[in-house]
Amino acid sequence: MRLAEAGCTEGCCGALYVTIRRDGTEVVWGDWRGVTGATPPEYRFDAAAYDAELERAERDHSWSWPARTTARLISAGLRERPELLGRWDLRESWISTDWRNPDTTVLQLAFTPPCTTESLYFEWHLPDDGRPAAEQAAAALARIEAGDPKEFTRLSGGSRELAESLGYGWPP
Repeated sequence: MRLAEAGCTEGCCGALYVTIRRDGTEVVWGDWRGVTGATPPEYRFDAAAYDAELERAERDHSWSWPARTTARLISAGLRERPELLGRWDLRESWISTDWRNPDTTVLQLAFTPPCTTESLYFEWHLPDDGRPAAEQAAAALARIEAGDPKEFTRLSGGSRELAESLGYGWPP
Protein backbone atom coordinates (compact mmCIF):
# COMPACT_ATOMS: atom_id res chain seq x y z
CA MET A 1 0.00 0.00 0.00
CA ARG A 2 1.39 3.40 -0.92
CA LEU A 3 0.89 5.68 2.09
CA ALA A 4 2.54 8.80 0.68
CA GLU A 5 4.11 10.06 -2.51
CA ALA A 6 6.25 13.12 -3.08
CA GLY A 7 4.38 15.96 -4.75
CA CYS A 8 6.77 15.81 -7.68
CA THR A 9 6.02 12.05 -8.20
CA GLU A 10 7.52 8.87 -6.87
CA GLY A 11 10.03 8.69 -9.70
CA CYS A 12 11.54 11.99 -8.62
CA CYS A 13 11.61 12.08 -4.81
CA GLY A 14 10.07 8.79 -3.73
CA ALA A 15 7.11 7.31 -1.91
CA LEU A 16 6.43 5.41 1.30
CA TYR A 17 4.95 1.89 1.13
CA VAL A 18 3.83 -0.66 3.69
CA THR A 19 2.57 -4.22 3.32
CA ILE A 20 -0.73 -4.78 5.11
CA ARG A 21 -1.60 -8.39 5.87
CA ARG A 22 -3.75 -10.48 8.16
CA ASP A 23 -2.14 -12.74 10.69
CA GLY A 24 -4.87 -14.66 12.50
CA THR A 25 -6.93 -12.16 14.49
CA GLU A 26 -4.55 -9.29 13.75
CA VAL A 27 -3.83 -6.91 10.90
CA VAL A 28 -0.11 -6.29 10.49
CA TRP A 29 1.63 -3.32 8.91
CA GLY A 30 5.21 -4.20 8.03
CA ASP A 31 7.79 -4.60 5.27
CA TRP A 32 8.20 -0.82 4.95
CA ARG A 33 9.70 0.49 1.69
CA GLY A 34 10.88 3.93 0.68
CA VAL A 35 11.72 4.88 4.25
CA THR A 36 14.19 7.68 4.88
CA GLY A 37 15.93 7.12 8.18
CA ALA A 38 15.10 4.33 10.63
CA THR A 39 12.62 1.73 9.39
CA PRO A 40 9.41 1.79 11.45
CA PRO A 41 8.60 -1.30 13.49
CA GLU A 42 5.88 -3.75 12.54
CA TYR A 43 2.49 -2.53 13.81
CA ARG A 44 -0.25 -4.98 14.89
CA PHE A 45 -3.95 -4.19 15.24
CA ASP A 46 -6.97 -6.22 16.34
CA ALA A 47 -8.57 -7.28 13.02
CA ALA A 48 -12.19 -6.76 14.13
CA ALA A 49 -11.46 -3.27 15.46
CA TYR A 50 -9.42 -2.49 12.32
CA ASP A 51 -12.31 -3.54 10.05
CA ALA A 52 -14.78 -1.48 12.10
CA GLU A 53 -12.54 1.57 11.84
CA LEU A 54 -12.16 1.17 8.08
CA GLU A 55 -15.95 0.99 7.70
CA ARG A 56 -16.38 4.09 9.88
CA ALA A 57 -13.71 6.02 7.97
CA GLU A 58 -15.25 5.13 4.59
CA ARG A 59 -18.54 6.70 5.71
CA ASP A 60 -16.99 9.81 7.31
CA HIS A 61 -16.62 12.67 4.86
CA SER A 62 -16.77 15.45 7.46
CA TRP A 63 -13.10 16.30 6.84
CA SER A 64 -13.63 16.80 3.10
CA TRP A 65 -13.64 20.28 1.55
CA PRO A 66 -15.97 21.11 -1.41
CA ALA A 67 -13.56 20.37 -4.29
CA ARG A 68 -12.50 17.07 -2.66
CA THR A 69 -16.15 16.10 -2.23
CA THR A 70 -16.80 16.97 -5.88
CA ALA A 71 -13.89 14.72 -6.89
CA ARG A 72 -15.21 11.84 -4.78
CA LEU A 73 -18.72 12.19 -6.22
CA ILE A 74 -17.47 12.34 -9.82
CA SER A 75 -15.35 9.24 -9.24
CA ALA A 76 -18.33 7.42 -7.70
CA GLY A 77 -20.54 8.48 -10.61
CA LEU A 78 -18.04 7.12 -13.12
CA ARG A 79 -17.84 3.81 -11.24
CA GLU A 80 -21.67 3.58 -11.28
CA ARG A 81 -21.81 4.43 -14.99
CA PRO A 82 -18.66 3.07 -16.68
CA GLU A 83 -20.22 3.64 -20.10
CA LEU A 84 -19.77 7.41 -19.68
CA LEU A 85 -16.02 7.14 -20.24
CA GLY A 86 -16.09 3.82 -22.08
CA ARG A 87 -17.95 5.23 -25.06
CA TRP A 88 -15.06 7.67 -25.58
CA ASP A 89 -12.41 4.94 -25.08
CA LEU A 90 -11.37 6.65 -21.85
CA ARG A 91 -10.80 5.42 -18.32
CA GLU A 92 -10.24 7.21 -15.04
CA SER A 93 -6.55 7.66 -14.31
CA TRP A 94 -7.09 9.71 -11.14
CA ILE A 95 -9.52 12.23 -9.77
CA SER A 96 -8.62 14.47 -6.85
CA THR A 97 -7.85 18.09 -6.09
CA ASP A 98 -5.03 20.19 -7.50
CA TRP A 99 -2.16 20.14 -5.00
CA ARG A 100 -1.35 23.76 -5.94
CA ASN A 101 -4.98 24.87 -5.67
CA PRO A 102 -7.04 22.62 -3.39
CA ASP A 103 -10.25 24.44 -4.42
CA THR A 104 -9.96 22.91 -7.90
CA THR A 105 -11.09 19.39 -8.76
CA VAL A 106 -8.87 17.67 -11.33
CA LEU A 107 -9.80 14.69 -13.49
CA GLN A 108 -7.03 12.89 -15.32
CA LEU A 109 -8.43 10.57 -17.95
CA ALA A 110 -6.44 7.97 -19.88
CA PHE A 111 -7.04 7.29 -23.56
CA THR A 112 -5.62 4.13 -25.12
CA PRO A 113 -6.56 4.03 -28.81
CA PRO A 114 -7.40 0.66 -30.34
CA CYS A 115 -4.43 -1.28 -31.71
CA THR A 116 -1.91 0.25 -29.29
CA THR A 117 -0.82 -0.21 -25.70
CA GLU A 118 0.28 3.42 -25.34
CA SER A 119 -1.94 5.94 -23.59
CA LEU A 120 -2.51 9.65 -23.71
CA TYR A 121 -3.59 11.53 -20.59
CA PHE A 122 -6.08 14.38 -20.58
CA GLU A 123 -6.75 16.69 -17.62
CA TRP A 124 -9.83 18.68 -16.77
CA HIS A 125 -9.56 21.34 -14.06
CA LEU A 126 -12.85 22.28 -12.39
CA PRO A 127 -12.56 25.27 -10.03
CA ASP A 128 -15.07 25.30 -7.18
CA ASP A 129 -17.86 27.56 -8.43
CA GLY A 130 -19.71 27.86 -5.12
CA ARG A 131 -22.50 25.41 -5.96
CA PRO A 132 -22.95 22.36 -3.72
CA ALA A 133 -20.46 19.60 -4.54
CA ALA A 134 -23.27 17.26 -5.65
CA GLU A 135 -24.41 19.81 -8.25
CA GLN A 136 -20.88 20.37 -9.52
CA ALA A 137 -20.29 16.62 -9.82
CA ALA A 138 -23.63 16.10 -11.61
CA ALA A 139 -22.76 18.88 -14.06
CA ALA A 140 -19.34 17.33 -14.77
CA LEU A 141 -20.88 13.91 -15.37
CA ALA A 142 -23.51 15.45 -17.66
CA ARG A 143 -20.78 17.15 -19.69
CA ILE A 144 -18.91 13.86 -20.05
CA GLU A 145 -22.14 12.22 -21.18
CA ALA A 146 -22.86 14.98 -23.71
CA GLY A 147 -19.50 15.08 -25.48
CA ASP A 148 -16.11 13.49 -25.86
CA PRO A 149 -13.92 14.75 -22.98
CA LYS A 150 -10.88 14.72 -25.27
CA GLU A 151 -12.49 17.74 -26.93
CA PHE A 152 -12.75 19.90 -23.79
CA THR A 153 -9.85 18.69 -21.64
CA ARG A 154 -6.17 19.38 -22.13
CA LEU A 155 -3.59 16.82 -23.19
CA SER A 156 -1.24 16.44 -20.24
CA GLY A 157 0.98 13.48 -21.02
CA GLY A 158 1.63 10.15 -22.61
CA SER A 159 3.40 9.50 -25.90
CA ARG A 160 4.24 12.60 -27.93
CA GLU A 161 4.45 10.52 -31.10
CA LEU A 162 1.02 8.97 -30.49
CA ALA A 163 -0.50 12.37 -29.70
CA GLU A 164 0.85 13.93 -32.86
CA SER A 165 -0.19 10.93 -35.00
CA LEU A 166 -3.77 11.44 -33.76
CA GLY A 167 -3.72 15.19 -34.37
CA TYR A 168 -3.26 16.35 -30.78
CA GLY A 169 -0.81 19.14 -30.14
CA TRP A 170 1.81 18.29 -27.55
CA PRO A 171 1.56 20.42 -24.38
CA PRO A 172 4.24 23.07 -23.86
